[in-house]
Amino acid sequence: MWKKLKTNKSGAEGKIVALAPLAGFTESAFRRLCRELGADLTWTELISANAILAKGLKLPGLYISCEERPLRFQLQGSVEKTLAQAAELVLKELKPEGLDLNAGCPAKKVVKTGAGAALLENLPKLFRIAKALAEIAHGHGVDFSVKFRLGFAEDRLEAIAETLLSAGVDILVLHPRTAKEAFKGKARWERIRDLVSLAQDKASVYGSGDVKTLRDIENFFALTEAQGVLIGRAALFRPWIFKEWHERQIFDLNFSERLALLKRLYTYLLAYRNEKDALRFLKTFAPKFFKGLPLKRKFLPALLAKENTALFWKELESWQKFVE
Repeated sequence: MWKKLKTNKSGAEGKIVALAPLAGFTESAFRRLCRELGADLTWTELISANAILAKGLKLPGLYISCEERPLRFQLQGSVEKTLAQAAELVLKELKPEGLDLNAGCPAKKVVKTGAGAALLENLPKLFRIAKALAEIAHGHGVDFSVKFRLGFAEDRLEAIAETLLSAGVDILVLHPRTAKEAFKGKARWERIRDLVSLAQDKASVYGSGDVKTLRDIENFFALTEAQGVLIGRAALFRPWIFKEWHERQIFDLNFSERLALLKRLYTYLLAYRNEKDALRFLKTFAPKFFKGLPLKRKFLPALLAKENTALFWKELESWQKFVE
């Protein structure tokens, strides 16, 4: 049984606590695991509209299972026609419960194409893209959201919010830092509260940034009055944070319990990945799932050097014997 460390029955009811989109991590297997652990909804990592049109929807990274729904599909791009065509294809074939545009990614490889946070420097263009995608999403019976930042180099929240609301966006998802700040400094939750006031009854507001614990979630909702929060990097280390929110308990998982979660992740990976790729994914998550446990420096290097899953699990079992 998971060890309960603390009971806390306070907190907002009826709020959405979702898995944030994280490039390289939030593909189907991890989305499914987080849904089982209590995430109210999941988000795909940003998917290039150009890649969808060039390669189609059969790539492993585009696999979607029933168990991970409700799902929001996040598109990335800078050309209205390309984004519109990709959106039509995604909504028709994959049928996500929501469509999302990435207007917040600060990665250079994304920004240099004019996508991600670069869209915040051209609000007329952002308006045209958002309006077109909103109309497409609504035509397929789902809502449309935009995940964005305060601005590219400076805070322009009011102008960006006005642009998106005018375009018919249903959910505004704000990470309250600029693109230039990336993940440095403190997320300015008070600006999410400002966005709630700006949106009023026109759109829902979700936020993200520096939400790492159950107490953070409670404080976030109390301060911002937002309708939802997205958990990103913290969920990579503690995917059970969603369970903590719903049960208002803090859980301390032992080695066996964390190992069980990793094995579930592996099972879900095999639904659409070959064993080699599944092992690569496991090696990405193992250092995170077992963070803070004894003897990590002793066993982790050997674990990550294993060339097949049988040896990988055997090394984990050896580690387990030392700590339990």
